Amino acid sequence: MKQKGLTLIEMVAIIVILGLTIPVLLTMWADVAWRSARSEQLADATFYAQQLMEEVRSKRFDDKSGQPWTNSASFGVDTGESSSNSAGFDDIDDFIGSTDTNITTPTPGFTRSVTMDYVRIPANNTWTSCGATVCSTTFNCTLCAACCYKRIQVSVASNIPNAGNATLVTIMSSY
Repeated sequence: MKQKGLTLIEMVAIIVILGLTIPVLLTMWADVAWRSARSEQLADATFYAQQLMEEVRSKRFDDKSGQPWTNSASFGVDTGESSSNSAGFDDIDDFIGSTDTNITTPTPGFTRSVTMDYVRIPANNTWTSCGATVCSTTFNCTLCAACCYKRIQVSVASNIPNAGNATLVTIMSSY
């Protein structure tokens, strides 16, 4: 009569195989979990950046209705507006330096900010920052003084380690 069961050698072989494969599988599982969490955090950061970018883009190009536009040194909230209340923002540069928690902290763990500068596109077809610009009444948009274009940058940072940050950049025209 044949007996059913495992021999000692078979048991040792099973233990060795499991001892070699379980750590590998656990490492792979931990890596997948880490990447999944990081991807989710990055997707959230990108969503919050898109959300703020759309809000910024929904505002006017400038407080003034025509050239000369606001000098870059004067970017930020205007007289009668408060940096802590974005409900009163009426043009895109009002978002710079905002302290409104609806803008800066969309949800715990994330912070948002907006930066902006005038840019021009010279003959080499690359956007070039104008830096500190005093706008004039010129309409030659290859010159910084024309102040025809604003580059808007929305940045979202996460305070969760290794979560990743998101930055969106767009150009807005005065015309």
